Amino acid sequence: MESPTTVFGTDSDSRFFENMQALNAQHHREKNAEQTKKRQQARLVSGYWPFPATLGYRHERKPGHGKVMVPQEPLASIIREALEGLASGRFQTQAEVARFLESELDFPKNRFGKVTHEAANRILTRVLYAGYVEKADWNISLCKGKHEGLVSFETFQKVQERLADNSKVPVRKDVSQDFPLRGFVLCNDCGRPLTSCWSKSKTGKKHAYYMCYFKGCESHRKSIPRDKLEGEFEELLTTIQPSETMFSLAQDMFKRAWGMQTEIDKAFKASIKRQLAEIEKKTSIFLDRIVTSSNTTVIETYEKQITDLEKEKMVMEEKLAKNTKTKRPFDKMFELALSFLSNPQQLWTSGGITNKKIVLKLTFEDKLAYFRNGKL
Repeated sequence: MESPTTVFGTDSDSRFFENMQALNAQHHREKNAEQTKKRQQARLVSGYWPFPATLGYRHERKPGHGKVMVPQEPLASIIREALEGLASGRFQTQAEVARFLESELDFPKNRFGKVTHEAANRILTRVLYAGYVEKADWNISLCKGKHEGLVSFETFQKVQERLADNSKVPVRKDVSQDFPLRGFVLCNDCGRPLTSCWSKSKTGKKHAYYMCYFKGCESHRKSIPRDKLEGEFEELLTTIQPSETMFSLAQDMFKRAWGMQTEIDKAFKASIKRQLAEIEKKTSIFLDRIVTSSNTTVIETYEKQITDLEKEKMVMEEKLAKNTKTKRPFDKMFELALSFLSNPQQLWTSGGITNKKIVLKLTFEDKLAYFRNGKL
């Protein structure tokens, strides 16, 4: 070994000096690591995330705060949609969330062009997206972060509950923008929902069809061109428009409901405050029991109860904060609903499988039957 600053010898003094230098360098490295960890712990306790920004965020310097995570578009909007989608039931499983993320061009994929279930799980279980920070292996409990959350803590809790419930059946991959009427239109001969598929001709061109796949049906595997069925459906939508009297009646109903909402909000706010006081009382009781208990198992149980109560308290505080926000004007709040009532066909053609499903649910009381040689 050679060094421009150190002469390595074989005598006892040289070896002693070499070992002392190595020991001193090791001490500096360990001391620096300890100080760095302490500074990171202090930042975490204060609500800052001192590590590399998680997906959907970037670090930005702010006066008086140092580096703070801020949402990075368009990834932030994509992740928000994924989290809210699972919480609301739009997505039933983690696999469906992974497929949704994979369909987004701006979302990063692996070298095979895929989004793995593990990647989706990391997003769905990261409390940072709710605006909170936590690091259990450093004994840093859950606390409000200084960064802006993409979803509410209540939404995050719903996501965790849905992930814990594995009884949901995944939505079929072929239920997509390609066949929005699949499962909604019935075969008139047997009363069963029409299925759908893509067919390739001898020339290699693909054609989309709806068909009945029930073996005992007269229309078994007799295809209906997608453009024909969906074209007739759109024609039907153009005829479904409320009269002026009906539209005015619906508008008046919305306005009365909007007026009643003020009283409902006051009662809701009072209820939340009572629940918060009850949570504080229960937490205080569990803390007193921990102080007087010497049983490790009992103490761990009480600590878990306190953690659950703290999470419940965070949800209640978020609800209270939302309730105290200034409501938007009536016209802006019900603009989409009134627009839909006046012309459901416009919402159908606006694009997006979600809008199409909304039209089907709100426009028709029951599913429609299709006559293969006739019309809807």
